[in-house]
Amino acid sequence: MTSTSIAMLDKDHHIHMIPADRVLMLSIEHSGARKVENERFEVECFLKLSVEGFPHPLEDVIRFTFAATRIPDQQMMSELTFVQNHIVKSVFDLDLAGDMTVCAPDDPLAKESGVTISSEIKKQMAASKQLREVLARNGALADSFVIAR
Repeated sequence: MTSTSIAMLDKDHHIHMIPADRVLMLSIEHSGARKVENERFEVECFLKLSVEGFPHPLEDVIRFTFAATRIPDQQMMSELTFVQNHIVKSVFDLDLAGDMTVCAPDDPLAKESGVTISSEIKKQMAASKQLREVLARNGALADSFVIAR
């Protein structure tokens, strides 16, 4: 019998295949926007997967930058967090249910974007029209959105 697994990249830079029935919780934490260059800001989204029998949560970080002429305010950060959380939850739910795409090592898509839950989240964030609309509506340049590797 095949069980569903979640691939999670940990801070030790190893991919862990976690059986879905051992997953206890996924927590999401968001940083505030911090200035990294003249008009570029960076936001981090920390994913922590608690697993039954594992000594510590598996942790991964999704970083993205965007350009804005002013410091992002609380309204913008709330909207960004809402969109990010929606993407993370939908990917996580699909993964737990076993409905994520199967990745083979020779799959060109897997080679391009990876096979972990965070790589799928990054891919969906990069394609998110809603995320770009939030940026544009709040004075950022939507086309300047870049996900860091």
